[in-house]
Amino acid sequence: MISPAEALDRILAQARRLGPLESERVPLADAAGRALAAPLRARAPLPSFATSTMDGFAFRAAQVPRPGVRLRVAGTVAAGHPWRGTLRPGTCLRIFTGAPLPRGADGVEMQERVAVSGAEARFERAGEAGRFVRPPGSDVVRGAVALPAGTRLDPGAIGLAAALGFVRVPVARRPVVAILATGDEVVPLGRRPGLGQIIESNAHALAAAVREAGGEPRLLGIAPDRPAALRRAIVRARSADVLLTIGGVSVGERDLVRGALADAGAAIDFWRVAMRPGKPLLFGRLARTLVFGLPGNPASALVGFELFARPALRALGGLPGSGRIVIRARLDTPQAKPPELAVYLRSRVVSRHGEAWVVPLRTQVSGDLTSTADVGAFAVLPAGRARFARGASVEAIVLGPSAEG
Repeated sequence: MISPAEALDRILAQARRLGPLESERVPLADAAGRALAAPLRARAPLPSFATSTMDGFAFRAAQVPRPGVRLRVAGTVAAGHPWRGTLRPGTCLRIFTGAPLPRGADGVEMQERVAVSGAEARFERAGEAGRFVRPPGSDVVRGAVALPAGTRLDPGAIGLAAALGFVRVPVARRPVVAILATGDEVVPLGRRPGLGQIIESNAHALAAAVREAGGEPRLLGIAPDRPAALRRAIVRARSADVLLTIGGVSVGERDLVRGALADAGAAIDFWRVAMRPGKPLLFGRLARTLVFGLPGNPASALVGFELFARPALRALGGLPGSGRIVIRARLDTPQAKPPELAVYLRSRVVSRHGEAWVVPLRTQVSGDLTSTADVGAFAVLPAGRARFARGASVEAIVLGPSAEG
């Protein structure tokens, strides 16, 4: 067995050789969460014109050299309704936030500092050029890199690209992930299972995990426990960037996936990781396809995907790391484990008196589907220790927003 850290290092070394995948131009609306394949440069300054940052009065600073100066209000400027003329001496303009600064004006005074009587405005303080004015290019100058290559297009980045006028953007292609369930005991969703059979659910859970990680899942169905059938199904996945197989990678006589992968031409990098759940995890390559042989127990499959396949998919898609944050938290219940294994407890995260606590779910049995639902974090119990007291400080890999106050 190898450690989880070594397994991840070896996986990412392979993924980084293959990624980022080739780029494609997609509509901005379809680019959320993806990595920019090339920098976006500003075609025009942002903002493109001087704007008022306050509701108030636009003026020329030289016309208000001291407090108490009175200017005639010559009109109104609103967002989307620019002043067509030039501000004349002795006058000011009522202006609203976001409106373009009129020609001849170089400052704005907030309405709270101006007394208005009829068509006359009295300024309570001396004018200052640039006051409450957002100059053109103050956010991004023309020609500057607004978003560098590799940027993950989160909602703010999408908004910035839209403001710069980009209708389509270059992004790394989403990795295609083939998902192959195996086993005579599983039947497809929608079919009633017979005696000794169960509905295949892992592929659907993994497909959701693939989408959440930025990939495109392709369900290959279920391959029976026959070497030739398994090999044929595996060969069909050669066009995918990643292949996830489910089940059949342990040490039993009916665990045939490892042999079928070798028969199909896959080079196995490692098999078995010193962890729980998910110890019988396989990784290798089939030509340019990364292969993950995941265990058949639901928790084992999802934990293995989260720890190893998710970072690989992100690397193929041009994104760094796992996209998860790791925090220090206190363990809510005492735990005992084999000292040679790292254990990942499916947990919820709660806040108590300003500290994060991880509360392990009711069951940690890897075959219990309830142990995979609404998981907020993995509490990490590292190898080298057998016992952890309540309140022990551990790392927690935060998976979702299920923290409670």
